[in-house]
Amino acid sequence: MRAQRKPVVVTGEENAAITSERLRITGILTSAEGRRNPDLALEMAESGLDVETAKRLLAKAPPAANPYLQAMDREGQIGLSAATVDISSDPKAARLKEIEVSIAALNAEKGWTKTARARE
Repeated sequence: MRAQRKPVVVTGEENAAITSERLRITGILTSAEGRRNPDLALEMAESGLDVETAKRLLAKAPPAANPYLQAMDREGQIGLSAATVDISSDPKAARLKEIEVSIAALNAEKGWTKTARARE
């Protein structure tokens, strides 16, 4: 049988210190400057810097390399107004559409529609 552990007793002062530390770290990591350079923000938070000092240093640091933005710069805009792919010449897609229409007609003829099942 496992021995039960006693709960750790935390005093009010310790609890306040823990909360203060969490708020400090969160303040650094979630700041606009911290989100621009998350690795550096984490390092600063772990080093014990206060929030204002860390934010000031992060504001001066160049933003971290973002692979997504680098790829967008390299590839350029994708042009969302470009023509979509036409699948009407795809025989498999055409057959699936034909089957879908046939099944819908059969279900309607037999009264097996979704609304008919909901009434039963």
